[in-house]
Amino acid sequence: MKTRLFSITVCALVISTPLFAQPFPSRPIELIVTSNPGGGVDLLFRLVADEMTKLLKTQVNVVNQAAGSGAIGAEKVAASRKDGYTLLGSLLGQVATMNVANPKGPANLTRDFQPVAVLYGYAAVIMLSRTDSEFKTLKDVVALAHKKPGEIIVGVGPTGTSLTLEVELLKRAAKIDITPLPFAGSAQTITNLLGGHVNLAMASDVAALPHIKGGKLQGVAVDVDSAVLPEVATFAKQGFPQVNLLAHLAFLAPKGTPDATIKILADTIRKTLQDPKLKENLNARGYNLDLRTATADLNTLVKEEMEKYSRFSADELGWKPQ
Repeated sequence: MKTRLFSITVCALVISTPLFAQPFPSRPIELIVTSNPGGGVDLLFRLVADEMTKLLKTQVNVVNQAAGSGAIGAEKVAASRKDGYTLLGSLLGQVATMNVANPKGPANLTRDFQPVAVLYGYAAVIMLSRTDSEFKTLKDVVALAHKKPGEIIVGVGPTGTSLTLEVELLKRAAKIDITPLPFAGSAQTITNLLGGHVNLAMASDVAALPHIKGGKLQGVAVDVDSAVLPEVATFAKQGFPQVNLLAHLAFLAPKGTPDATIKILADTIRKTLQDPKLKENLNARGYNLDLRTATADLNTLVKEEMEKYSRFSADELGWKPQ
């Protein structure tokens, strides 16, 4: 009798489990963003998270974790439960550098993450100077750098990001010595340029736009044609086609997250970016809304990022050799 009762109980549990399974999402989602508040990357993730909250009818909370060039946040997501409730919001290249510099480390793009959606070429990277500066064009920068090696100070972003690495590419291509000074991101590089603490600054065109419109800053060069600053010539048009890393923003989940959950998240992000008001807002700010969610596209982008950043040493990527 006891055996029969046990069997009935087990069967009842097995049968009833799907009935009590919680649909995704049934609790708040945490989006770990590997940049500081105030920059173009953070703003985009926050705007998308707000709209996702409305569509999913559950809170999508942005938590900034920029420490260790984003490695701390990436490690947290990589070690989290594979259930879709902890996601990583980051520059795809920033996570790719972790593979290149430390392939056995605790956060690995190809080993630990499943791309959910990637915003392809989300914004242009721009080199800025103050409007009262002698640096009007890239030619001006290169000429003075040859005359006074190391004296030009350029504000750059965290190690491993295009705000930093494109300066390294320019140094190689132009055979010049300029001094990069790292900051947390576009907002901080611009603040220090406005304050006269650096001669030049690297930033996203999205973050730079209001300061250029306000007449305080000017564009020296961009890595790709800017939708909002079309008058600024690219590095390529000024003789240096090597300076172009084309930054992508990525939503990443821990590898092993159920396909159905990934699809819900990807579909929600796509619907979010199709919202007329948000789309108009983002377009006005200069964001490129070329969203990729197809598995084949995402896998190709990951492969391309790995190849792109393999040109750099671990030291250039801000990592100590392991």
